[in-house]
Amino acid sequence: MKHPEKQNSKRTPVEEIGRINLIDKLLSLSGGLFAESVEIKESENFHIISCHKLLLEGIDFNLIYNPLKHLGYKSALSVFGPLYAAGCVPANLSVNLGLSGRFCVEDIEELWAGVAAAITEHNIGSVSLDVQSSVTGMAISLSSQGKQPKEIFVQTPKAVSGDLICVTGNLGAAYMGLQLLEREKLLFEKNSTQQPQLKGYEYILKSYLSPELNSSVLSLFRENSVFPSGGIFITDGLAGAVRRLCRKSSLGARLYLEKIPVASQTFKMAEELNIEATTAVLNGGDDFRLLYTIPLSKHEILSKEVPSLDIIGHLTPEGTGCWLITPDGSQIGLKAQGWSE
Repeated sequence: MKHPEKQNSKRTPVEEIGRINLIDKLLSLSGGLFAESVEIKESENFHIISCHKLLLEGIDFNLIYNPLKHLGYKSALSVFGPLYAAGCVPANLSVNLGLSGRFCVEDIEELWAGVAAAITEHNIGSVSLDVQSSVTGMAISLSSQGKQPKEIFVQTPKAVSGDLICVTGNLGAAYMGLQLLEREKLLFEKNSTQQPQLKGYEYILKSYLSPELNSSVLSLFRENSVFPSGGIFITDGLAGAVRRLCRKSSLGARLYLEKIPVASQTFKMAEELNIEATTAVLNGGDDFRLLYTIPLSKHEILSKEVPSLDIIGHLTPEGTGCWLITPDGSQIGLKAQGWSE
């Protein structure tokens, strides 16, 4: 028998208030502040920045089309990316695996080979690993830390209206790669004799399965005395990333559609699947791009010394909202997953 009070109490679906507001609500009960997955602590000469990530089978990845080696590599990048976005180089990696009985030693070695490739590529000095049993498939928990010298931290400017919004590459490709894989999976389930039709879409497939993380931009910033006023690792779409930046800075933003880089294969796949490429850019996941806000005074330096960075918009005064501006001058409000509108 249910307790009378519980029968009459209201139960609120998470989507009614949004993931971001839910996190805010829970943290407010303990005096915390919304900080995404990055945590900053202070030591004598450095600021220590940490990032944590939990990846769940069936939610964050599907082993039907996610090769284990690619998954290991991509998982490691998922915690390195936020550190680079925060202006910090990752120095260590801790991995905890939850594995059901269907995984054998060779599977785990294949997964770890991908993690090891990311460790080598990003010069990670300290690594730890633990493996535990699971009854729900595979779970991957990761954490990474890096140090940022205090002299760099103190030179980080406060975000202001007019700061440039920049990204480290084209957007939407990973989402369209995922849509292609999902389409071919469904077709294969209906007819197992039909081989997946993936030729000609190698770029968007790689963007989803084994993305590249352009960490070199951080070195270029330091060589040219460029100190971003903010940074976000794009994994849940451009709209969500920009809204998080605006939330942190209490400012608005204007993005210009014609300035946002989109690969030709992304447009082609979007047309084939009858999906707007803009939707993939704004709300698609797993782009693994870095987004920075940079003082307007550095515009000329960015153009000459950091050509891999695309300027796609700018911050606006508080209360002006987040908008996408189309080539004809129309304004479209930025909506994002995880937010209540």
